[in-house]
Amino acid sequence: MKLAAVLALAALAAAAPLASGPSSRVAWTVETVRLVRGGDAAKGKKLHEDCSGCHGPAGDVDTPDIPNLAGQNALYIYKQLQDYKSASRSSPIMGEAVAALSDRDMADLAAFYTAQRPSRSPGAPRRSDPAAVKIASVGDGTRLIPACDACHGDRGAGNQNFYGMPSLQNQKFDDLSVQLLTFRSGERANDVYRGMRDVAKSLTDGEIAGLAAYYSGTRAKPIVRPEEPGKTEKK
Repeated sequence: MKLAAVLALAALAAAAPLASGPSSRVAWTVETVRLVRGGDAAKGKKLHEDCSGCHGPAGDVDTPDIPNLAGQNALYIYKQLQDYKSASRSSPIMGEAVAALSDRDMADLAAFYTAQRPSRSPGAPRRSDPAAVKIASVGDGTRLIPACDACHGDRGAGNQNFYGMPSLQNQKFDDLSVQLLTFRSGERANDVYRGMRDVAKSLTDGEIAGLAAYYSGTRAKPIVRPEEPGKTEKK
C-alpha cells in the first residue's frame, strides 16, 4: 500500500465525526476476498441476464447515469451489491434487484463484470480543468483534501492495493457527478471511514463538474442535482 494513500486515509479518519452506524457490513476477511476472487464468470453471465435490461449485455450501456461495470474492480462491485442488499447504500431499484442474491451469486456477478472489456479506451481529455487536475493528482492541503489518485490510482485507473477501490477512469460524467453530489450531501454514506463524504463536502459544484469531466474523459457541463431532477446548477 502506497504511503500517500495510507496518509490520506489516516487524515480523513482522524477528521471524521462518529457515525451512528456502519457505513458497510462488508469486512475484507481472507475468506471474503477468496470468495470474490474465486467468482465464476460463466455463472455470473447467466445471473446478469436479469440485469441486462438496465446494464446491457456486458455491463456497459450509453445511459448517462448508469455506471459502466465492464472491467470494474470485482471487490468494489461485490461490496456495492452487498451494500444495496443491507441498505447501507440506498436504491429502491437495486435493493429489489439484489434481494435474492447470495454471497456466491454476488461474487459470480462481480467476476463476470470485471472480465468484460470496457467499450471506451482510457485517457483523460487534453484540455482538462487545471483545478480539477490538481485536486486529482495533488489534492488541496488547505482544505485537507488528499489527491484522488492516491486512493483511486493514476488518473483513476484503479488501485489493487486497496480492497474494493473502484476505477474512475472513463466512467460517465453524469454518474460521477451524481455520486460526488450524494456523497457531499450525505445521501450516499457507504464509504468506509467517511472517506468520500469528507472529501466531497469541501468540493464546489464547479470542482465536481471538473473532476467528473477529467475522469470521464469528456468536457464539463452543468451538473444536475439528484434531489432536484431536471434542474441544473451553474458552475
